[in-house]
Amino acid sequence: MAHDGGVRFGNADGRSRGGGDPSLVDIGQAGFGWRERRRNFCRTCQGKTDGRIEITVYPASQLGDWTEVYNGVTFGAVDLAMQPLSTDSDRRLAITWFPYTFTDYASARDALSADGYVTKIVDGIIADQGLKLLATYGAGMGGAVFANEVDDPTNPDASHNIKIRVWPGGTTHHALMERLGFNVAVVPWAELYTGMQTGVVDGAIGGTPELALDNFKDIAKTWVQYNDHFEANYIFMNLGKFEGLQAADQAALVEAAQEIADKRFDEVAAADAARLQQMKDLGINVIELTPDQLQAFAAITRKDVWPSISEEIGPDILKQLQEATGSN
Repeated sequence: MAHDGGVRFGNADGRSRGGGDPSLVDIGQAGFGWRERRRNFCRTCQGKTDGRIEITVYPASQLGDWTEVYNGVTFGAVDLAMQPLSTDSDRRLAITWFPYTFTDYASARDALSADGYVTKIVDGIIADQGLKLLATYGAGMGGAVFANEVDDPTNPDASHNIKIRVWPGGTTHHALMERLGFNVAVVPWAELYTGMQTGVVDGAIGGTPELALDNFKDIAKTWVQYNDHFEANYIFMNLGKFEGLQAADQAALVEAAQEIADKRFDEVAAADAARLQQMKDLGINVIELTPDQLQAFAAITRKDVWPSISEEIGPDILKQLQEATGSN
């Protein structure tokens, strides 16, 4: 996973209608083709508040990396963010990328919608940290990119003489990829391209087709669409700052966030499919698992991997996942 970029926002008159000072906001990522998406959110917020709230984008990690921004929102130095959630503050937030919680777009949307069970879990966790969840924005379905060919990639019991990268803190996927027959190494995002280029690692798990094309298209030889997780960016705000806004502006922010989230869920499957076709056009070997194969990967993961990583999310959340997926 890789995350950077930022946004700042403030009220047009330089004052919060709730009586506070101007706000600071981070709400995006650079390098993902998200410029227009951010712009739409900014325009929507400004329109719904009759210009009382204005947002300015600061891309390319100008407010710090995603973990720093998360902490910034928690402590009120940054008001709002659109990014993954950090498990540094609560390991249970690994629910946001827990492997094979979903296997398709429909189940992801159901769980991550405003009334979805994962949304309710996340909302409860971050509320205790002084954060307000506004919406969940879908980035795409997860998979793995490789700089080499992959033998027998659709067999969950295969043994691969391949080293795959997981992100620092990616305990869930470390266990997953070991079960799927890979050698696993932890490599920071900043070192990943060079690591794949020089053979330190052969590939990486934890991204989407969009991420792979934006960052690895010149060295990628294989993409496996594992559907191992659904990459999502959570739109959340410092709770104190949110409560300091007048009620109409609170409602406007939630409505704006939900609107762009709903629109994205309408288009994310087609967006992923278009990126996969771009990969094929570039000569990258794209391997898409059939529904039966996906169910086999999911069943093995839920049986063999979930018990070994259950401490990441705790027994209560694990039970909810098992009930929701029919794997208890």
